[in-house]
Amino acid sequence: MLLNRTRTLGAISGLVGGALLLAGCGQPAAAPQNTQGNADASAPAAGIAPGEFQPGKPSGEGKPSAGTTAGGQATGSGQRTTGAKCTSSDFKVDLNIQPDRPGVLLMALTNKSQKTCDLNGWATVTPLDMSNSTIDVPTQQVEIPGSPTDFSLDPGETGFAGVLIELGDKGDSNTFVATGFQVGVPGASDAVNATIFGTDGTNTGNGGLYAEFPIKSMKVGSLQPAAQGVTVFD
Repeated sequence: MLLNRTRTLGAISGLVGGALLLAGCGQPAAAPQNTQGNADASAPAAGIAPGEFQPGKPSGEGKPSAGTTAGGQATGSGQRTTGAKCTSSDFKVDLNIQPDRPGVLLMALTNKSQKTCDLNGWATVTPLDMSNSTIDVPTQQVEIPGSPTDFSLDPGETGFAGVLIELGDKGDSNTFVATGFQVGVPGASDAVNATIFGTDGTNTGNGGLYAEFPIKSMKVGSLQPAAQGVTVFD
């Protein structure tokens, strides 16, 4: 369902990057999510060990995928799905807002099942409005930090991808306001709601964070077994 309305919510206290609206809901800030299981709790983003990932310092160059289209999720060139034995519900999905980089999110997909899950390609990322209904926005799958990688995640292990949101003006008819995201893994027919983590450790999963994204379009990078370079968009 297409919704392009701005709804007024109480308890909104902060503006990040001039376009991304984030506010706590009267609860104390939570510690950053530890999606790896063995990462230090002081990690800059969920599932990232200290020193493992530095935003803005790529480990490889990325380029747009030739097989992408606007107006929704598209299939990238060379994608090979290998995760049919695992569904999206086998994963815990976190979207980590990157400090001082408006519209850039680090996606962390942690295998919460008791089986090994294979991944190859792109996750589908669909914005949600306040009623939890999906919003159709132009979305491009890009080869950042590189082409899709065939890899496996054992229980408790985490894979990564970057998401770039083109932020718009809420008064623009081509801008859609999202308060959440639904994520599906390659080859799965289901999708799960992602938990959004703010830079202060608060998150939408415990009600401590309200996130609002005025979206014009999105780019989604390929899934990778490590976080290096996944949020380095041109």
